[in-house]
Amino acid sequence: SGTISSSTWKPPKRRWPRTCGNKNEVTGQKALVTGASRGIGKAIAVALREAGCQVIGTSRRPENIQDKIEGIEYVRLDLLDERSIQDCVKKASPIDILIGNAGGSQIWPAAEAPLEKVKEQFQLNLFGPIKLAQGFLPNMIQRKKGFILIIGSLAGRFSIPFQSSYTASKLALAGFAWALRNEVKTFGIKVVTLEPNHIRTTIKPDILLSPESGFQNEMAKVIRWREKNVDRGSSADVVAKKAVQILKKRNPRPFYAVGGSGPFLLLLKRILPDKSIEKQVRKN
Repeated sequence: SGTISSSTWKPPKRRWPRTCGNKNEVTGQKALVTGASRGIGKAIAVALREAGCQVIGTSRRPENIQDKIEGIEYVRLDLLDERSIQDCVKKASPIDILIGNAGGSQIWPAAEAPLEKVKEQFQLNLFGPIKLAQGFLPNMIQRKKGFILIIGSLAGRFSIPFQSSYTASKLALAGFAWALRNEVKTFGIKVVTLEPNHIRTTIKPDILLSPESGFQNEMAKVIRWREKNVDRGSSADVVAKKAVQILKKRNPRPFYAVGGSGPFLLLLKRILPDKSIEKQVRKN
């Protein structure tokens, strides 16, 4: 009759969601958050502490932090100083999670920027973070565990005018992270880039413009556009919440966007022609 005997019937195996059993994965983990004295870095450090992490936050001058968060240890880190990077690695090692958040922003004409300033921007946003990751990776590889979360920027996808060095460094950092992700996957190490869009922070860009420059009017428009979008942007807590969600994922994607229309813009970037994107950037 096609019926199944109660003596031979076995309940089907339940297919749990991919994240099941992963809810408290970050609890008890040791995390280092760079640039944790304010803005996005501070919000992530607080969120990780609340999730049960042992958190170390970095700052160029930790002794000057007025509103230190209880339960967070602060260490000195200057990404412009290789010795400072080495000292930070020694003090913090070993760690389970590295949040690469610290960096700098700029606004200047690409045609007029001194090469020294461009190099400094790349040291802050690319070479310094690479050196820091290289310091912690050997131990992660040895233990076959670790998570590196790079805080990039959606600006790296859209090449905002007068932010050439910033967008180029962030785009390069995303490329580095993606390559690293595939290199260390077999060692159980996860590498993800999280790209915020229009977040309210206190970080001020390095502005450089000669009084004789022919770009003054156009650059002033970009500065006003940026200030308006930052003022009405998402809270840094939005980035922190997304960061913790990513860290809890068993099999995260290479890239995520967060803040305002960030996820939608990332989708548009994949489906629209480059000329359409470029036209919209100029219009904005």
